[in-house]
Amino acid sequence: MGAFVALLAGVGSVCAWCVVVLVRRGRRGATENADGLLIEQAARLRAQQSRSAGRDFRAHPHGRPGSRPRRY
Repeated sequence: MGAFVALLAGVGSVCAWCVVVLVRRGRRGATENADGLLIEQAARLRAQQSRSAGRDFRAHPHGRPGSRPRRY
C-alpha cells in the first residue's frame, strides 16, 4: 500500500512540475531581440513547409503525377 501511495505521489509531483513549466512558458511575451524574432520566423516557416510536405505526400504517395523515375 505504501508503494502505491509513493507511486501516486511521484506521478502527482511530475504532473505539478509539468504544469508549472507550461504556465511559465506561456507567460513569456514575444521575443524582444532581432535574433529571437529571426529564429521564430524560421521555425514558423519550417513548420509550414513540413505541414505542406505531409499533405503533398498524402495526396501523391508515389510521387507527383508525371514525375516518373528516369531510366538511362
